[in-house]
Amino acid sequence: MFQVADVRARPAEAGAAGSRKPSTDAMVTDGLLGTSRVLVALAARSLGQLDADVTLVQYRTLVVLASHGPQRTVDLATELEVAPSTVTRMCDRLVRKGLVCRYRRVEDRRATWVGLTEAGRDLVGEVMRSRRRAIGQMVRAVPVPDPAALAEVLEAFVYAADELPESVWWQRWQVSAMPPPDTATA
Repeated sequence: MFQVADVRARPAEAGAAGSRKPSTDAMVTDGLLGTSRVLVALAARSLGQLDADVTLVQYRTLVVLASHGPQRTVDLATELEVAPSTVTRMCDRLVRKGLVCRYRRVEDRRATWVGLTEAGRDLVGEVMRSRRRAIGQMVRAVPVPDPAALAEVLEAFVYAADELPESVWWQRWQVSAMPPPDTATA
């Protein structure tokens, strides 16, 4: 499915600094930028294979809800770094697709909360499992001198980005479609 190009055969490309050798930080940053393009393409491909009719931004919303549980729309907007009105419109679409539902909490009926439905949780799980298989294929195709050291660096990167480690993420995913006990459907 995936082919790994021989990067040694790639012609040298001039960077912003001309012919000078880039710093280690620049090389790591460039590597991570390339990796992020691969992972975004993989997420898009995984969504496309499921014919889910969900955009990447909508999918990111579902992932945040799977990670953190039901959110007030204003908090979800902050997490996604978009305007609250943008989250409202996006959630309108996700509600119509049956992937999220809105709640009101008994102690504060003014705030609207958004949480995953079982269908939303299942979609996120399917995409994540598909991505895991594809990433596993890529990992097996690339020789890594010290896999344990690489895993430690990647985990540190996950924590630095304020994301959950994989095992914790899946634990949260399992219960992500359960509304809090003190809610009523909005």
